[in-house]
Amino acid sequence: MEFRDLTFTREGPVGLITLNRPAVLNALRRETIEDLTAVFQEAGRDEELRCVVLTGAGKAFSAGQDLAELSGMAQQKVDYYALRENVKQMQELTKAMLHLPKPVLAAVNGYAVGAGAELAIAGDIRYASEKATFEFSEVKIGLFETNGVTWLLPRLIGLGRAKELMLTGRRVEVGEAAQIGLVSGVFPAERMLDEVLEKAAQIAKNAPVPIRFVKSTLNQSGEIGLAEALVYETDAVMTCLYTEDVREGAFAFLERREPKFKGS
Repeated sequence: MEFRDLTFTREGPVGLITLNRPAVLNALRRETIEDLTAVFQEAGRDEELRCVVLTGAGKAFSAGQDLAELSGMAQQKVDYYALRENVKQMQELTKAMLHLPKPVLAAVNGYAVGAGAELAIAGDIRYASEKATFEFSEVKIGLFETNGVTWLLPRLIGLGRAKELMLTGRRVEVGEAAQIGLVSGVFPAERMLDEVLEKAAQIAKNAPVPIRFVKSTLNQSGEIGLAEALVYETDAVMTCLYTEDVREGAFAFLERREPKFKGS
């Protein structure tokens, strides 16, 4: 599959998605959202793919909504239904990332602003270079956040911090981002992507079925009670016990070798 605004490469069981509009700091236009949605859907169908890394080319992860496209829309007569469809399309991308049965690691290499920051938040884990910054800046230009960030960000850093960042729209430097849990690790810029790919490779070595359950159950953990969580855990355990991978894991442990999981 060919993409317009990104590249997709494979390193064994790890897929690397790179936003590829560095001249405009990887700003997100309609074609970018379509490409991203398509590549995550393709990743979901690829049985050999175990983990996905998302990053940006150049000095930005993503500067957010393409303001050239946005200003063009503002100069035209407002088409309510077209605008609503555009928002829905962006939200479908968030759902594609959250529902992907494989972890998504955001490798934030530079600016992550507005919708770009929201794209990073939709990943399962965020790592950042020492040059990365985050801004939920929509209030500064008369817009409002989408992509599920009003649901995801408070779960990640707490309600009070989420309100403060979204109400001020201020820039968050990488040190603060690590301190408040916005990112899980910070690396030197020249090594950041290699470090994140190594993290992805570590995840990809693990059994795919329990990995899928870890992602799905934790994503819904804040919305269900303990009793329901225990039911989900039981179902997940029983499903894993009936896989070939659990036997492979046991034999590999006894034979003191690396397991070779097949995802079945």
